[in-house]
Amino acid sequence: MLTHLISQPIYAKLRQQECFHLIKKALPPSLQRGILFIFVKNRTLFFALKHPAFKMEFDYKLSSIKNLLSTLPPLKEACKAHEIKDVKAFVSKFAPKVNTVQRDSIPRYKERAQGVFNILVNDEMMHHHFKKIQETIQKNSNR
Repeated sequence: MLTHLISQPIYAKLRQQECFHLIKKALPPSLQRGILFIFVKNRTLFFALKHPAFKMEFDYKLSSIKNLLSTLPPLKEACKAHEIKDVKAFVSKFAPKVNTVQRDSIPRYKERAQGVFNILVNDEMMHHHFKKIQETIQKNSNR
């Protein structure tokens, strides 16, 4: 039933996507990871790749890919409407950017002191400063 529905002219895009999916599955896993999208234009099958290294590998294996497209019966059946004559690849400018996480360059250390000490200062201003230091240490040790 699905085959009948997909064969309708209004579902031509679905047939095209099925063709592209089968082509991608037929390729080696190393090439599958590098493909962003696939499209057909003027009887040429284009592969948009993520990185120039994938393009080099693709160019290296181009003859085997063309052979694969012409010999596999499921691919011939699914892609017969496109009449693919040539295969090309390019590196897409729409490749996803790798997000690098910015980390603090200042190392953070856990407070080892407990802030338990006697303040033996007679000057009230110095006593106040030591008390603030003691409270800060106690607050940091509780984190």
